[in-house]
Amino acid sequence: MIKAKRLKKKLTKSDLDPGLVMAANANTLDYDFSVNFDKFRNFFDSVKTQKDLKPADYDFEFSKILYDSLVNSGATDAEFYDMRFWQWVSLDQLFEYCVWRWNIDINDVKSSHYAKVLGGGGVGGFSLNSISRLFIPAKILLKESDGDALLKSFFNIQQKEQSISQSTLAINSSVFISIVKATENLNTNQTVRAISRLNARKSGMCIDAMTSEEIADLALENI
Repeated sequence: MIKAKRLKKKLTKSDLDPGLVMAANANTLDYDFSVNFDKFRNFFDSVKTQKDLKPADYDFEFSKILYDSLVNSGATDAEFYDMRFWQWVSLDQLFEYCVWRWNIDINDVKSSHYAKVLGGGGVGGFSLNSISRLFIPAKILLKESDGDALLKSFFNIQQKEQSISQSTLAINSSVFISIVKATENLNTNQTVRAISRLNARKSGMCIDAMTSEEIADLALENI
């Protein structure tokens, strides 16, 4: 167990040293709860050298382990939706996983790699951070009776995950669940088309007020 922390201020690219390393002078603040990432690290140690599967193939398992580790820790939504908490987790606690997950060469960091530890702003910001992208979908989906199947479906296709998470419709948890259910058995192209249809209709329709069945009918029209 370790005392949970957050960064005093949300970090940007300029706050990191070379190799995506958090600067030594970065200030953190303690929370009044503790976290234990041992199960996450143990699973990571067991798969990081495996060659038969890609890092992305383990997203579902890592997501469930992270959820189980945090959901009863005493953390609340105030922490779960605070990027400063996830930056601390990514940079201080689970940095090796973040580097492995995206095959980052810390001696040749690309501009796109910074978001993997820093996250981003706007609707899709939490889906960019390597750790919050695992936790938040689990937090929403595992409350459903078929939560395991939904979460596995969500991470099964990376383009599907990105399309759903970065849509403004995903702000509403009920709509998020409905979209995942509607696209559960679709392939990549079908999923992108379904979400594009919903995004195109959202300005003229109150999708937030629709039932899960109505959202599915709209998304799957002509697919």
